[in-house]
Amino acid sequence: MPAAVISRELGIRVIETVSVASYHDYANQGDIYVLKEISPELMEKEGEGILIIDDLTDTGKTAGLVRAMMPKAHFATVYAKPKGMPLVDTFITEVSQDTWIYFPWDMGFTYQKPIADDHEG
Repeated sequence: MPAAVISRELGIRVIETVSVASYHDYANQGDIYVLKEISPELMEKEGEGILIIDDLTDTGKTAGLVRAMMPKAHFATVYAKPKGMPLVDTFITEVSQDTWIYFPWDMGFTYQKPIADDHEG
């Protein structure tokens, strides 16, 4: 979500994604899985000239993985926790390591399962 907002404000018309999962039950961090790789042409210059945007850098595991893929990219995040902070170049708000962030796109008045969880296939 933050990447879409930033790209709109900066007039960036092409957004590429890397999809990494580490929280599998919205409570406990587990093994890290790359679900979608970065396009090879973006990795040619080790990410030089690329802006990476994330909503949260928590333990730094995911950020470290992405940073290793694109070491010359500029890494920005909305929230940074102490363990993940050394891996980002820019952040908006520092929060304590034990703070759980509730993002509006994950919430209703109570936790909302993604629509896809209610359908098979």
